[in-house]
Amino acid sequence: EFFDKFCEMDYDVFGKNGYDRILNEFKRFIKPKKGEKLVDFGCGTGAFTKYLLRYKLDITGIDISPKSIELAKKRFSKINFIVGDIEKTKIKSNSVDIVLFSGVLHHFDDFTKTVKEAYRILKPEGRIFAYDPNKNNPVMWLYRDNKSPICSKKGRTDNERLLTICEIKKVVKCAGFTKNKIYAISGVTFKYVESNLGKLILPIYNLFEILFDYLPFSNRFGSFIITCAKK
Repeated sequence: EFFDKFCEMDYDVFGKNGYDRILNEFKRFIKPKKGEKLVDFGCGTGAFTKYLLRYKLDITGIDISPKSIELAKKRFSKINFIVGDIEKTKIKSNSVDIVLFSGVLHHFDDFTKTVKEAYRILKPEGRIFAYDPNKNNPVMWLYRDNKSPICSKKGRTDNERLLTICEIKKVVKCAGFTKNKIYAISGVTFKYVESNLGKLILPIYNLFEILFDYLPFSNRFGSFIITCAKK
């Protein structure tokens, strides 16, 4: 219901630099090859999915929000979009090369089922890639963690939460994935936030975010956790 309503204005919150920062990691570790089959779990309106067209992949986007999928189909005719539950898709086992979690794992109280579903549909040597907000990042914690005294709940779902590297590592390993590389990055700039206070400080935050990425401890305390793993 949240994303059905939100997509009326298109759920696209990252700035171009933010998308580029995440895509650099995707290209670096996933090494997509032309013609490979990729499924984008939690694709929403296709805001991130559209950037994957540059790799000439066979792309399918799946999301539980019918209105988001309806909008995505209108905007990006070269991508196959379907409505579905990413904990239990109808995709054939061992048929996909890459599964992308489009900032969706942190919307689950327990994302074990959807990670196991990705494992099921992936071919041997198939890869997963995910990006999610980091609980150990000081700014993310202050702005988004329920225990923070200045936490903002605007523009977020009730079940949204911040994740830790340790939590993701545990779930990915238990699902059967190997060669796991899970770390944090910064430099993920935003162009939109819901709260009025957030809008005022957004330029300052984006500058801080870019500078923080150059610090040696950003791989632990960066704003977003990157997850790469192989079946």
